[in-house]
Amino acid sequence: MTGPQPTGVLMLSAVATRLGGPDTGEEQRQVDRMIREARYRDGLALHTAQAVQGEDILGHLLDHEPTVLHFSGHASDTGLRVLTPDGGDAPLVTEGLGDLLAAAGKQVRLVVLNACATDPIAQDLAEVTGCAIGYPAQVSDRTAITFATQFYRCVGAGMPVGPAYEAARAVIRMYGADENELPVLRQSPAVNMDALHLLHPAFLPPPPAQGRIPDPTAFLARRTGTKRHTVLATGPTDSGTELRAELADGNMNVQWIQVEETTERG
Repeated sequence: MTGPQPTGVLMLSAVATRLGGPDTGEEQRQVDRMIREARYRDGLALHTAQAVQGEDILGHLLDHEPTVLHFSGHASDTGLRVLTPDGGDAPLVTEGLGDLLAAAGKQVRLVVLNACATDPIAQDLAEVTGCAIGYPAQVSDRTAITFATQFYRCVGAGMPVGPAYEAARAVIRMYGADENELPVLRQSPAVNMDALHLLHPAFLPPPPAQGRIPDPTAFLARRTGTKRHTVLATGPTDSGTELRAELADGNMNVQWIQVEETTERG
């Protein structure tokens, strides 16, 4: 029986070299480094693909079953741009991409569109996945890469999506990004960004103890030869029978105390 799997982050890059564009290779390198250095790095698994064409996306979704779909490259008014066989690029129809995610990417809970003018696309995809991040206008390489690395740093530290987004957004503001360069988080009404954790709970530390003082629940007694012993046990029940069962199963570590000497044999 296998245990919980780490959260998959699928980074798709689609830049036609001859047309120029963002340095998606550097973006992947820095995100990979940030995830490997994250506090709960075992809870994240990064999968990357370069020079992506439209027909490749389905295969990547089926192979990796990502929780986060991250796209870096170009976009236009009609949708994200992916490579074509002749070395150029062409837009994807956003409605079709949403249909693909609904059919084969139902496990995707967040889409990150690290490309210029992707906020309208993010709004449409958030209706399918629950939440998506996009940019309202042009964005520089430095700003986009810094936001991505800081966002995954926060996710890898166990932060929910909402606070992780706000913290990463604050970092790029410190570096001087203007209002038009700030990414926008879109969500469906059913999603609470402040409670949406991407990491599986098994990869996070247990919550702190509540400090409750257990109540004394029962006295148990036993005899061994001529000696009688007793123990004060604590637990969630006042049933001596249940406490004896716990003792028999070895689930309680107690010390029996001799209270008297007798002439009887038990």
